[in-house]
Amino acid sequence: MSDETKKPIDRTFVVEGAVYCTPSEDGHCVTCSDEALQARVLRVDEETGLALVEVMAEEVRTEEVDITLVENVVPGDLLLVHGGVAIGNGSTD
Repeated sequence: MSDETKKPIDRTFVVEGAVYCTPSEDGHCVTCSDEALQARVLRVDEETGLALVEVMAEEVRTEEVDITLVENVVPGDLLLVHGGVAIGNGSTD
């Protein structure tokens, strides 16, 4: 997957032209009605499959999320996080 094909567009998360999640005005995923949040990767631990991220919500906070479902996660990437699990990588690089 090239870096040019994956990017966040407005509040819709798109990877290789496929929409993964389009949060509603109140920030909830239209697919499952649960909250989907964007998070910027601060640190990656490949051994445990976890990343320390800065969650971009009403109040910015840091937390660990599972990154085993998403390939090539590096610090600076913008992830779509749902239930503590990264479900999409919309790196702007």
